[in-house]
Amino acid sequence: MIATVLTDDLNLVGRDAESQRLDTVLGRLGNGGGALVFRGEPGIGKSALLDRARQRARAMGARV
Repeated sequence: MIATVLTDDLNLVGRDAESQRLDTVLGRLGNGGGALVFRGEPGIGKSALLDRARQRARAMGARV
């Protein structure tokens, strides 16, 4: 199964803290790269957070 994102900016309800953490980590990309690890129970929105991270990283010019 391949997930497809239909919007340019995901509006993740109830994920403000996680979105802020993503922005912090992605802001450090210019300092030598890095990695993100997403883990948790099925159905809690890991794929949606990953899509958001991918969108933000690409917008910053990172290779994803």
